[in-house]
Amino acid sequence: MPSLPTLPIPRISVALCVHNAGRFLAPQLDSLLAQEGVELEIVALDDCSTDRSLAILHEYAARDQRIRVYANEENLGYLKSFDACMALCTASLIAPCDHDDVWHPSKLATLAAAIGYSDLAYCDSEYIDEDGKVLGGRVSDDLKAMHHGRAVLPYVFQNTASGHAMLVRRELFELARPFPPMLFHDWWLAMRAAANGGVVYVDRPLVQFRRHGNAYSALGKEKVKRRTAHSRNRKWVEQRLYVFDHLASSGGSESTKALGLEWHRAFHDAIEGRGFALAKLIWRNRAVVPPWHGPRWWAAVRCYLRCRNKIRLSRDEPEVASAEVFR
Repeated sequence: MPSLPTLPIPRISVALCVHNAGRFLAPQLDSLLAQEGVELEIVALDDCSTDRSLAILHEYAARDQRIRVYANEENLGYLKSFDACMALCTASLIAPCDHDDVWHPSKLATLAAAIGYSDLAYCDSEYIDEDGKVLGGRVSDDLKAMHHGRAVLPYVFQNTASGHAMLVRRELFELARPFPPMLFHDWWLAMRAAANGGVVYVDRPLVQFRRHGNAYSALGKEKVKRRTAHSRNRKWVEQRLYVFDHLASSGGSESTKALGLEWHRAFHDAIEGRGFALAKLIWRNRAVVPPWHGPRWWAAVRCYLRCRNKIRLSRDEPEVASAEVFR
């Protein structure tokens, strides 16, 4: 009986961005180096840490040639750092990586096997506290729906693909550059992937997602009052306008640009008191608007009422500085 052909081992670059992560960095690096079934490259970029983060990176790199270490000359922030770090990667598959999580040994191999012809694959994550104790919840518990496929609108209304949980094709990264200045890089990558080759979701918690006071993402944290809570509806409207504007002006397909332009115009009409175009647009796209459970005619009604109410309430709320729109 002839033997089955051996599949090539996927080569994957991990884009690890680091800033003042001394307490959590070693467990994350250990979990990266323990990845099974892949040919691994770790590109670590330190964003002007003031603790021992850079020294820890150099110590690990001295022991393992799979790690390459770079350091920003000035603090760039997470968005520009991820752009720069991912650009330094050499593999055709790239996994963005936060500095304070812990990855399951099969994470990268599982996502590489799942991605198929899609542009992006991502998995679920379980919460751990700052000491590494499992908290008993998952990202999917909070988000309810975990989107997949080739529809952009679900990601416009709710991004479910977190950067720490995703694997992307380098071609998608190049297509998505430059990242919009105010938009989370993982949100933008998910939308561009959905508009291009599609998104795959793996329903397994392959990351231990650390929740602590300095963690950037709000997922899994206790709800706190933010400075802009009094403008939450205006923020929500401004976020959608920003996303639609960048979809319309991106280098994506003509259909994606048309989608962004049509929704941008419909939102503007609704802001000026003319809601018919938005209602019509939501009805036409009722298969992919929130909520994602239940009869689709009822989802369209609820989505329109939600958009209308947020737009109405936003008129009486204080303006939001551009730097606060996505915070």
